[in-house]
Amino acid sequence: MSMHHERPPRFLRDTHEAYLGGVCAGVARGLKVRALGVRVVVAVAAVLFTTPTLIAYAAAWLLMDSREEYRLP
Repeated sequence: MSMHHERPPRFLRDTHEAYLGGVCAGVARGLKVRALGVRVVVAVAAVLFTTPTLIAYAAAWLLMDSREEYRLP
C-alpha cells in the first residue's frame, strides 16, 4: 500500500513504541510531542466520543504506513 518517496510521510505508525497499533506513538513523533500526551487525548476522546474515536483510530491504523516499511530507526 505504501508508495515510497524520497522523503517519508510525516506520520508513520511507530510499532516499537506501540501499545496497540502504534498510531499514537507515530502521531506523537510526527508532532514532536510525548506519546503519553497523545494517548491521554485519545483516551479522553474515546470516553467522550467513543464511536468516532474508534473509527478514526482504526482508519489511521489501516492508512498510516509503518516506520519499519521505510527502515527508519
